[in-house]
Amino acid sequence: MSNNAENAALAKKWGSGQLEPAAPIVAGTCGTWRLTYTAGERGLPAGSRIRIYTDTDTDWANPQFLDPAGDDFASVEVPAGVQYSVRTSGVRSLAVALGGRDLKPGEQVHVVLGETSGGSPGIRPQTFAETRHCFWFGITPSKGAGKEGHAAEIVLPDPPEVEITGDVPVRLVATIPSTLVAGQSFDVLVKAEDRWGNPSPGCTGTLQFSSDGVEGPGSAPLPRDFSGAGRFESFTAASPGTLRLRVVHQESGLEAISNPAEVLSQPAEHELCWADPHGGQLVLNRRIKDFYRYARDVAGVQFVGYQRNADVISEEDWSIQQDQEQAFFEPGRFIPIPGFEWSGRTPEGGHHNVYFRRHGQQARRNPAVERMFHAERAPAEIAHVRELYEAYRNQDVIITPHVGGEHSNLTWHDPTLEPAVEITSTHGMFEWMQRDALERNYRLGFLGGSDSYTGRPGDDRPGYQHRRYSKAGLTGIYVEDISLESFFEAMKARRVYATTGVRMILRLDADGQLMGSDHTTDTPPTFSGTAVGTAPIEAVELFRGTRMRHRVPLELERNPNRVRVQWAGGSRMTSYSGAIWEGRLVVEGAKLLNVETTRFDSPRSHIISQNDHEVRWYALGCGYPMSLILELDHPEQARLNISADTAVLAAPGFGRHGELPPRRVARAEAERVQMTVDVPGLQHGPQETAVGVLDRRLTVDLYPEDAPLACEFQWTETDPQPGVGPYWFRVKQTDGNFGWTSPVFVDYLAPE
Repeated sequence: MSNNAENAALAKKWGSGQLEPAAPIVAGTCGTWRLTYTAGERGLPAGSRIRIYTDTDTDWANPQFLDPAGDDFASVEVPAGVQYSVRTSGVRSLAVALGGRDLKPGEQVHVVLGETSGGSPGIRPQTFAETRHCFWFGITPSKGAGKEGHAAEIVLPDPPEVEITGDVPVRLVATIPSTLVAGQSFDVLVKAEDRWGNPSPGCTGTLQFSSDGVEGPGSAPLPRDFSGAGRFESFTAASPGTLRLRVVHQESGLEAISNPAEVLSQPAEHELCWADPHGGQLVLNRRIKDFYRYARDVAGVQFVGYQRNADVISEEDWSIQQDQEQAFFEPGRFIPIPGFEWSGRTPEGGHHNVYFRRHGQQARRNPAVERMFHAERAPAEIAHVRELYEAYRNQDVIITPHVGGEHSNLTWHDPTLEPAVEITSTHGMFEWMQRDALERNYRLGFLGGSDSYTGRPGDDRPGYQHRRYSKAGLTGIYVEDISLESFFEAMKARRVYATTGVRMILRLDADGQLMGSDHTTDTPPTFSGTAVGTAPIEAVELFRGTRMRHRVPLELERNPNRVRVQWAGGSRMTSYSGAIWEGRLVVEGAKLLNVETTRFDSPRSHIISQNDHEVRWYALGCGYPMSLILELDHPEQARLNISADTAVLAAPGFGRHGELPPRRVARAEAERVQMTVDVPGLQHGPQETAVGVLDRRLTVDLYPEDAPLACEFQWTETDPQPGVGPYWFRVKQTDGNFGWTSPVFVDYLAPE
């Protein structure tokens, strides 16, 4: 019997599921949807269960049954005489248990998500776009009815699907190559972005382009088939220097300033490209094609890795992934990096990304951690990271540790395989992971990536997830060309640096030896550094290991009318380690004229209320600083009273995605803090209060105005120490974004 015939027979016997309306859904926009189960010719006996579920990594709101006027209210409708109970179960799963009488053939059970008759505004759908979003119906007849994942559950064929599209555009993003040669043409990638970070498909009209030193079209119409992102050709940099391009949407007035580009007089040995080596993964293998297309055509990265957790890679998954890796493989333009994510638990080494220099290699799986999704599990091969090293040693393989579903345990390290560690992703910013590597004297470079499940590698956002807190990171990589071979060469040479998702240009050398190099000297090393920001730069700090050795002097004007209240830190040195800040600020002696925010990456972060004397906020983050920027009318008389309750997120996961009882990400109350600040005193420097552990702190200072967009420095070590010292620098921009160069490993031979 063919699959179609089998599916038809199964549906005839046990029924079908339907979604109404089936029209495309606008991401994050509240509405009402009816999910209907229609019983098959066997009906469904009392005591049976209907389970409706979707992708566990969606950020659809969980339905609630308590408040008919509240957000996300849901209801259930059953035929007369049928009783029911309903509960949300695990992650994005809803189970309806039937009682009373049997459900007859053709009778229906309706689950209404976003029931509005009681005053609810509806339910919020997921915030990220998706071409085909599925709702599966699982039926467990009363004979054998049991917990989720029980073998008796029958998954109905042909689940209803719906497209989720981007919302209206609220900003433009313009991306140009970071390395250009004068006289050579280049493309501009323009993205019309909605409030969630999706491409906005409804944008029409004309774009205007302008920049000093650029030759090319002054304007261009958006094509009829513009899907939210597109390339515009025939631009040329006229002369060497630093270039930024201004793009304006004529009809809406939306404006973008591109990332900076370094224009050279002739090609250099290495060009700066961009990688998302840990682009993430998807539950459904049919979406892998969309993943690569997004990385290339929307995010505009040159290298990307699709890193599916090894224990849930089916044979079909691996085959499709390899096919798509080669289908999108285009040297000179775009390189999918073959590989997977070995996903052992932290006591066995934790998650590590594995990259192959050749296509057609085999994934080596760890013991099961997650439940397989509608597929047969391949045999496990590797139970500990030490075995992973043994399996791939002396092969064309790179392995990188990171903080993911289970953070990497740096107790184990193989320097022949591991050139770098990931320190920023949608999970958060993890300088503690960086410190751990440095304190162990590992010679590792620093990487940024996405590690997302939304299918948006290269520029992902956290959505409403309680286990994603930050926008995606990126890796700057200096390569000879855009090829798999050059990617591997640059990674092994550690010519890489991490950013929190922005394309700042960073360079570091010691006595002419580039970042990542091993450098031996018997004289105090001299360091040269360059930082070109995407926003004004407020700090450039050079470190030896974990100790700051030099702070680059920058000319910063501190505006007494603008005060910054900034908080930062995470909850634990592990995965899913977000922190929540609920704050209240009262101004005495002055009025609040305006309040701005920075790094409110999660849509859960928001200003609750504000007036001319008070502002309240709720913020969720992990590691990186978030801030309020206050504009005051009379700062010379102002005093700030700041109070904040903090909470930490704990319990690092979910019980095998529904196979076991859920290990929910739980909220635990943490420190509470209050501080008063006399604004005139900030002229003498910031005021800071430590709040808990792991860099949790509250800082108040005057906002740095007129900070430079770029800086260069040269500094000679004044206190060289014998032995190997990793020297690297960190950049902080006024918009809260960071960059970290990989170290130069200086082996100082002290004179006898």
